[in-house]
Amino acid sequence: MKIGIAFPNTIPGASGRLQTEWAVRAEQRGFSTAAATQRLCYPGHEPLSVLAAAAAVTSRIGLATNILVAPLTTAAVLAKEAATVASLAGGRFLLGLGPGVRADDFEAAEREFGPRGAVFDGQVAELARLRERHDPGNLPGPVPPLLIGGLSAAAVRRTVRWAAGWTAPGLEPERVAPTAGKVRAAWAEAGREGEPRLIALSRFWLGEDVAEEAGGFVRKYFGVLGDEADDFVRKTPRTPEQVRARMKELAEAGFDEVVFHPTAARLSQVDRLADVLLP
Repeated sequence: MKIGIAFPNTIPGASGRLQTEWAVRAEQRGFSTAAATQRLCYPGHEPLSVLAAAAAVTSRIGLATNILVAPLTTAAVLAKEAATVASLAGGRFLLGLGPGVRADDFEAAEREFGPRGAVFDGQVAELARLRERHDPGNLPGPVPPLLIGGLSAAAVRRTVRWAAGWTAPGLEPERVAPTAGKVRAAWAEAGREGEPRLIALSRFWLGEDVAEEAGGFVRKYFGVLGDEADDFVRKTPRTPEQVRARMKELAEAGFDEVVFHPTAARLSQVDRLADVLLP
């Protein structure tokens, strides 16, 4: 089981310098991947920019979007941006994509929310086509391997047809394990070689000194869900025992890697998580 960590790029108030310090510390402590996520209508740093900066200050750790909302832009722009980060990172970049679920992001980007699924299919097909080309054409290099996010039947189909693997949303293991099984079964049925890469997400915080900050962030970030936001706070692992248990449950569900998402923008969270999970 590989252990990755996400940047605090969606946490309000987290500085740009913290993003690069986070990348350096994550690499030093032996995490497999440093991932950035996207939310347009929320204070925070744009993920591809964070990953480009991280590529400049690291040399070994994998970098990923987990996830980027592809229909907020066009396939051509996304291909150029992704191939640029992949070139800067020297082949360490994975492009995790999803169709998006928040209408306000689409309104702000002046993109249509309703047909996003069909738009996303076309974008992923085009990115996969560009990746398979020997001549990168107008790009600085190859499009990186693709990961698909989501729990729908369409997500399973997209993964098997176009991607290197699937990435689960940050829900409890019992809610994401069935889709992981469907991806593996569909992959084998389609005759794809090898195994799909399966990545899970989990929020976390470690230490009573960050509990108020972390709980407040989770509650605000998921505030659109109303009373359910408190449920997200309650279910976030926050002790070494809970973090280890979450990793064990996801490993037993067949995931290859867990990316732990911080809920407090403190560099100490990188070290605390490493102390708990990495030898």
